[in-house]
Amino acid sequence: MRFKEEKEAEAELQMGPMIDCVFLLLLYFISAAKIKVEEKYLGLMVPGSASESKESLPIELTLAIAENNQVFCNEIPMDSPGNRELPMVRAKLRQALELFGDKQPVVIHPQPGVRQQRIVDVLNACSGTGVKNLSFFAN
Repeated sequence: MRFKEEKEAEAELQMGPMIDCVFLLLLYFISAAKIKVEEKYLGLMVPGSASESKESLPIELTLAIAENNQVFCNEIPMDSPGNRELPMVRAKLRQALELFGDKQPVVIHPQPGVRQQRIVDVLNACSGTGVKNLSFFAN
């Protein structure tokens, strides 16, 4: 009996699975690495002694608008709900701007059910007096 000689299989290195593993490892290390957060200038005012700063800091004016269209300036009611010109609000804003200038922060805080027209009236009062530092309160 004659046995057939079996050919020895040549060993080949498969590159496809190896490349897949390398990419998976690369993705793992990229996602697991901490990204360095750069420090940035925040513009914070550090509290100090009263002798360091001679000028006074402005107090934030909050213009709250109730659902009945009543406008409050730092919780003090201003003008009647039907008055669209808001002369008391304008006078208060002018007074604050004379003291602190463009640094005076003004925050508009409308209640959820306020009509848009009343918010526009308050914005017109702020624009008419020259308020530059204006923002809305985020609920």
